Amino acid sequence: MKILIAYDQKLVAECIKTYLLENQYAQIVGIVNNADNPFKLISELKPDLVILEFKLWSIEFIDYASNLNMNFPHLKILVISELISQELMVKIMPFINGYIVKSCSAEKIIRAIQEIYTSGKYLCPKAIDKFFSCKNGEEYESKLTSREKQILGTWITEETYNAVANTLNISESTVRTHLKNIREKLGSLNHLQMMIYACQHNLISDKHKPICPNCRFSVSTS
Repeated sequence: MKILIAYDQKLVAECIKTYLLENQYAQIVGIVNNADNPFKLISELKPDLVILEFKLWSIEFIDYASNLNMNFPHLKILVISELISQELMVKIMPFINGYIVKSCSAEKIIRAIQEIYTSGKYLCPKAIDKFFSCKNGEEYESKLTSREKQILGTWITEETYNAVANTLNISESTVRTHLKNIREKLGSLNHLQMMIYACQHNLISDKHKPICPNCRFSVSTS
């Protein structure tokens, strides 16, 4: 796996590089300052993943991540930054694959890379605590019927409505109707928030191994 480190603090970048190399986990193809046009280096070095530091968050960083995602659709993006607001996290998550708070341990970087390549997304426990805590979780759970819980848990782990229908031996229209009712009950949760909701309420089958201590969702182990 080829990794590019885009970090403003060179000392920290070198420490990350050393840690990854010591664990024989990846090939570090380069270190670049975010101000030095990482786009050009990404085009030249063609990394599989970029570890990206964000310092002061603003809408510019959202656009930056969006442009990276658009120009390099196969590139995995792991962001390291201070803990950000729920509002910013909602905006940035569609364009990145992982997010780690700077106060997390170094081991979380390797864990994040592993999970990004097996299950697609990684959020460190501190980010999950910040972003996905449901104030009315019990109230929401009580509103869902047993069938709705079953469909939500299956939908999170399948790629299409048809796959959910085949797994549960029901029609695709039934799946769509139930998901429409679920959205009405849970409110304005996006797909990622619904994923974590399903994890927190143990709606996902046991054949899925955990991403982190706070969440059971991951790629199927079968």
